[in-house]
Amino acid sequence: MITFRLYDSVPSSVVKQWKEQLDSSRAGKDVTTEERNKRLLTLIDNYEDAGYGSCLLRDEGVAEIVRDSLYYYNENKYRLLAWCLMPNHVHVLILLLSDSPLSDILHGWRSYTSRRINKLMHRTGKVWMTEYFDRYIRDSKHFSTAVKYIHDNPVKAGLCSSPSQYRWSSAYQVDDV
Repeated sequence: MITFRLYDSVPSSVVKQWKEQLDSSRAGKDVTTEERNKRLLTLIDNYEDAGYGSCLLRDEGVAEIVRDSLYYYNENKYRLLAWCLMPNHVHVLILLLSDSPLSDILHGWRSYTSRRINKLMHRTGKVWMTEYFDRYIRDSKHFSTAVKYIHDNPVKAGLCSSPSQYRWSSAYQVDDV
């Protein structure tokens, strides 16, 4: 499971402030590093779901570029299991099928989409944050939780009322009407 963000979705100064607050509130208490990191991730998730930053992925053309790049090596280097394009970040769940390191796959997605997005938006500069979050799936329960998290993210952020309504997700269902 991978999450990568636009360059301005969660400013490093905000993350630094949260880390300092969590560390000072942790002093003298029996809060483990794991609990602290979990709290930090929750703060980051809530902040990015609030839609801060440029939110370039709200633009349909930008979203199409990113979606298409995810599918480009599908069934070759990886199997795309679930995905969601939020306004300022991307969630992807893949099964690696080749010896390509995950870092190479992410580099491919981000470098290709950066060039295309900058051209489309008539801009230059950074598109993606250098850091990304990845986590290996431990078991079938963790897999189900990850898929649900990815598909429910637009609902949680107030972008739709059902995962199947959100166009920029693998949960999207076109009505047969």
